[in-house]
Parts: sequence; structure tokens; C-alpha cells
Amino acid sequence: MSVSPPNSVTGSPIRPLRSRRGCKTCKSRRVKCGEEKPACVRCTKTGRKCEYEGTIFGTFSSAPATDSILDNPLSSSPNSVWRERRAFAYYFQHAALFVGGGLEAEFWSTIVPQVSRSEPAVWDAIISLSALFESPEPCPDIAFLRQKDLRILNQNHRDALGWYSRSMSSVRQRLDRGDGDIFVGLVSCVLFMCIEALQGGVEQATWLYTQGVQLILTLRAQIASGAVESSKAALLEDNIVPIFVRLGSIALNFSAVPVGALLSDTEHALTQGFASLRSAREGIVILAAEAQLFQRTCLEHLVMSHPSPLPCEILSQQMTLLARLRNWHAAFTDLMESLRLTDALSPQQVSTGALLLTNHEMLFVMVASSTSLLETTNDIFLPQFHNIVEQASIALDASARSDGSQPPLTIELTVAMPLWFTSLRCREPRLRRAALTLTSQAPPVQGFYKCATGVRLLETLIAIEEMYGMEMKTPQGTASPTNPGSTDELDESNRPGSSSNIFSFDLGSHPVTPDLEFVSSPYSVGSEMKADTTTQGLLPEEARIKPINIFRVQDGFPPGTTEEDIAKWSPYRDQSFMHFLRNERDPVSGTWQIVHGFTPIDY
Repeated sequence: MSVSPPNSVTGSPIRPLRSRRGCKTCKSRRVKCGEEKPACVRCTKTGRKCEYEGTIFGTFSSAPATDSILDNPLSSSPNSVWRERRAFAYYFQHAALFVGGGLEAEFWSTIVPQVSRSEPAVWDAIISLSALFESPEPCPDIAFLRQKDLRILNQNHRDALGWYSRSMSSVRQRLDRGDGDIFVGLVSCVLFMCIEALQGGVEQATWLYTQGVQLILTLRAQIASGAVESSKAALLEDNIVPIFVRLGSIALNFSAVPVGALLSDTEHALTQGFASLRSAREGIVILAAEAQLFQRTCLEHLVMSHPSPLPCEILSQQMTLLARLRNWHAAFTDLMESLRLTDALSPQQVSTGALLLTNHEMLFVMVASSTSLLETTNDIFLPQFHNIVEQASIALDASARSDGSQPPLTIELTVAMPLWFTSLRCREPRLRRAALTLTSQAPPVQGFYKCATGVRLLETLIAIEEMYGMEMKTPQGTASPTNPGSTDELDESNRPGSSSNIFSFDLGSHPVTPDLEFVSSPYSVGSEMKADTTTQGLLPEEARIKPINIFRVQDGFPPGTTEEDIAKWSPYRDQSFMHFLRNERDPVSGTWQIVHGFTPIDY
């Protein structure tokens, strides 16, 4: 993995930190202790008795000392060693508990700190992440900061970026010398992606993800050849790979990350039965990645290969994915019921179960509707959308801190994606706005992406759809009625544009959905709510849009747009646009037409 530090950050030399946590024997001999537990390597090799004074491995400090060091702000002391130790204390007491979620406490609270004992680069990455996690107030984009003066940042952010630069330099130097440990490189890569995500560095985080996937494939090859010990093989598959698959499944909504390269070696039999909520989580994450790759395949075929029917292998793949989702749901229900019967179902587990269920419902709708271009296909899934919103309000407890607030970043699954999906696909006004409101209550950053950005995109999308809906109800040539808060906020300069790139398709060539049955469970909505899920008052097909991507003029033009079209809406090359599709019915032939559209958006 090749890493480049921010150009304007000058990292200070790495100063060795004196540790008071060594064993009594090494202290008395005045030699460096490796602090391995229960007996350090140095004492073991020399046959000496090894004893420690009270500190339990993994805590790194006693509780009173940790509480004391956290009483003072990170920026209150000019002592760099003290600041580093305080940042680590905050990481261990706070950040580690929430970055990866409660299902991965061992990795973040034990494995990562263990690696940091012998790897200065990991230590620096930990304290950088901690400083940003503690002080996540908005700051300029990190790419901008790499070229500008860092004095505009507060002391916490200057510390964080300085430690980050030092960590990246250390990793790069070791890899350049060829003496870098790939496992350490992967741990560093995970920490680097979190740091970039907190700073809004989506492109850099995505690039790091790609580099990390290559390291995983390299390490897997070394394991297969017997060049790597089995302990690292277990750490890779049990801890690192699940993180990358989960981050990849989140990122697939917005970018083309190579998560598919990890799935071929991933165990797919996870839907046959679950021993824990963590194994259920890993199963739904794998299905999430496969469902999104399937959705992308369907969209490419429906849009680019028109009007040919979907190949049988795509329809077969759809039925296989739906069957696996049903199997997951059955295994998940059995797990929750067994926990309930043994009185082992804690409030935290109830919240986590609700979180997993929201993701399952989202994936079921995604796979079932992927073979149709008509957005009205989603209307038969109103019960699932209701269930997502209902369970999301419960699931938010799973990611909340003790004071009820949400952490600034998590790379665990959250309700943000299912809620975003509900606001995107569900056209029942009350329900989609309830989902949008709950989205703003989730952790601000999930994976690489900020929830606030997704909310802004959805607000634009809803305004466009409501504008089209009002135009359809208004006699041609007259003004649309006022609807505060939606279409009237789109002035003439922000009205969506459509290109002349229109092509027809025969609805009969593409099945709307397979034969579906509603997924019921003890965690689904009640029958009284299901009775209200009618399609009356929903937006017609012609008023609905399907967002495809976000683009900038400087990056090129997607199909259906030209430089002349874009110039009418914005003269700025760095302006972002949302590219979308819309269906129109030809009044003469009765066939549907696909229209490419775009609109400026602050993304």
C-alpha cells in the first residue's frame, strides 16, 4: 500500500514513550519490557519469574489515572507526550467503543491497542482518530487543508493531522523498504479510512479501501502458501475482512469499490443458522454487498441493453438472492427467539436485532424490485417500508452513547442506509418524511459518507418529484399551485433539465417483480399499520425519478447530457449535478420512454 501524507503537514520525529507498565523483573533489571501478558517474552526466554503490578492487559491504565487524564482538554497542555497519552486514553474509554460498534469490541479495544505497542504508526493513527472523534466540529475539507495553512484549525485538529501525517510517513517508509508487515498495514489502513471519513475525504478513503483490498488478497495468497502463521490468518478472516466487506457494502451505494473481490472467499453458508448477533450481522453484510452488485447489473442491462428481455440467469440470480434473504430471516428469527426464551435478550440486543432487521427489509425490496424500471414497482412494498421506519426508531438505541447522543462516526451497520433507501423508494409522503427525519438522528458519518449529504440529496429529489406531480395535475400552460417547502424552493435556475436522449421500452419485456410474499416476523409491524399501506395518493410513475449518480462538469458528462445543456444551469465546472432517469408514457403508442435528466445539487 502506498500512502502519501498531507503536503503541508510536517510530522515531528517519533519520540519513544517511556512505559511504566512493564513487569517488575524488567524494571528491576532496567531493561525494556515487551509487556506481553501473562509473562513477557524477555522473562520467558531467560527463565525469570514475571510479575506485573495490578494493571490488566488491554486496559493500558488504571481507571483513576484514566479519569484524571481525561479531566483536562486535549489542547490544555503543551507537553506532546501528555497530549498523546490523553488522546489514547480517550480512544480506549470512548472512541473504541463506538467506531466499530459493540459487536467488534475485541478488535478495537484489544487487538488494535496491542498492535500499537510495537508499531508507532498504529499508535499515531489511534491518537489521531481519537482527537478527531472527540472534537468532530466542522472544518474545511481535508484535501483543501493539504494545500493551505493549518493555522485555521483548532489545536485538536492540528494535533490530529500531525499525528496522521507521521503515521502515514512511517507506513510508507516501511513498505518502501520492504520490511512492512501486511497485517499491520491493514490495521493502519482501517484507521486511516476512519480518519479520512471524519474529515470528509471520501475520495482518499475510497482509494485507501482499494489499496486495503489488494493487501488482503496478497495476505490471503501468503496464507495459502504457508508463509503466514495461522494466528494472523484467523485475525484476517475474523476481524479485518468483515470490516472491509461491511465498508464496501456501504460504499457501493455511491461508488464502485472492489468489494466483490472479497466475496468469492467469504463463507456464504451464514444463513443456515446463527450462534450470535455478530454472525447474523456478517451474514446480512455479505447479502448487502451481493444485492447491490445485483441491482447494478440489472440497471445496466435495463438501461443499456434495451429493449431486450432480462436474461434467464439474471432472473435465476434474483430468485436465489431472495431465497437466501428468506433463509437469513428464518435463522435470525430463531436466534432472537432462543435469546428471548433463555432470558438473555438484553435491551442492547433488541436494538441490534432491530438494526439488522431494517437492513434485511431494505435488501428484500432492493432485490425484488431490481428487475423493473418502473418506480411504481416499489408501491407493493409499503409494509416493508413501514417496518423499516418502525424498527429504526428502536435500532437507534444500538448506536447511542450513554448520554443519548450519537457518535460522530461508525463503520458498523446503522439505520442510516435503510432509512435513506426508504426515503428514496417509498412515495407515501408521510412515511418517506418520517424516514428522512430519523436519518438525521443516526451517527453523522457512516462508513465514508455523511448522512447530512444524503439528506440534502433526498430533499432535492423529493422537491423534483413533487414539482413533476403538480405539473401533471395542472392544466398545460398554467402555473403550478404553491406548495411551500418543496417545489417552490426550486427557482428557475434550479429546475431539472431533461435531454433529448429518450428511448422506448415495452413493459411486457420486463417482469415487475417475482411472486413475493410479505416477510412477517415477531419484529414486523402490526396488522393495524399494514391495513393503512394503500397506494392511494401516491405519486404517478411519470412524476417519479431514479437517481443514477452525482457528477461534475470537470469530470465529464454522463449519458444524456451535453456541455451545452449543463452550461444553461451553471457556468461553474466544480458544480455538482444529480443525474437521474424518469419514465414517460407516449400518448400515441402507449409505450414507456426513458428520459435522462439532471439538476444542480449542493453535494
